[in-house]
Amino acid sequence: MRLRHRAALALSGLLLGTGLAWPQVAAAGAARPAATAEIIGQFNMAGGNSEHGGTGDEAADALVRSVKDRRPAFMTLQETCADWVARLKSQLADYSVAFHPVQQRAGGPNSTCVHPSDFGNGVLVRNDLGFADPDHPDIHPLQSPPDFEQREMQCLRSPSRALAVCTAHLTVGNDGKHLRARRHEASVAQGILATEYAGYTHFLGGDLNDDPLSGATDNFYALGYGRGAHGEFKEVGSPCRNDIKPGFLIVAPWPVWT
Repeated sequence: MRLRHRAALALSGLLLGTGLAWPQVAAAGAARPAATAEIIGQFNMAGGNSEHGGTGDEAADALVRSVKDRRPAFMTLQETCADWVARLKSQLADYSVAFHPVQQRAGGPNSTCVHPSDFGNGVLVRNDLGFADPDHPDIHPLQSPPDFEQREMQCLRSPSRALAVCTAHLTVGNDGKHLRARRHEASVAQGILATEYAGYTHFLGGDLNDDPLSGATDNFYALGYGRGAHGEFKEVGSPCRNDIKPGFLIVAPWPVWT
């Protein structure tokens, strides 16, 4: 996982859930793997960020170039925009892109990007992997407080491969109300993944707006990580590679927990 610094500590990364076996995977930022591996990716497109959200198709076109170069099996997206998704679809004939906007508040209008386009999350999938009806993803509300932006988890399934790919963008903020909201959203997401997608190999990519040792992400990490983890997921691209363990590696100039 990679920490990306935004208005608050924001963890943006991919987690691999339990389920049936799936081919070896490599995170999109890693060294190019062996030919038998499938590359997967996670990208916050920053459509709600004033620095990047108003620059036309710059973010969308950068993603198009990366997808054409790396040929990932799938990518999870947050803070994307309806017009950017249309751009991706027009440039990537071998891929489908799911998108769903989020509401500004319960029952309110859709949130918008810095430019005039609906703001939400997406999943990009390669067409040969059997994902069912990408234009109609599963949408799971995460029970955000009514006056908050209504965060949700969006998932696509490939029944033929017993594979599910989900994306989530949790509430940001470090005061008590926002922390409680984010922990609840994470708990709701993990409950859905454990029940709705039982028997599937499932992946979660997201902007979790927190760090790996937080009470929110405890909901996702597998028990073996220790420190309060009580979920079922392991990291993709962990500094401990494929191991699940509570220790840490010293990576100068700071320690990195696994």
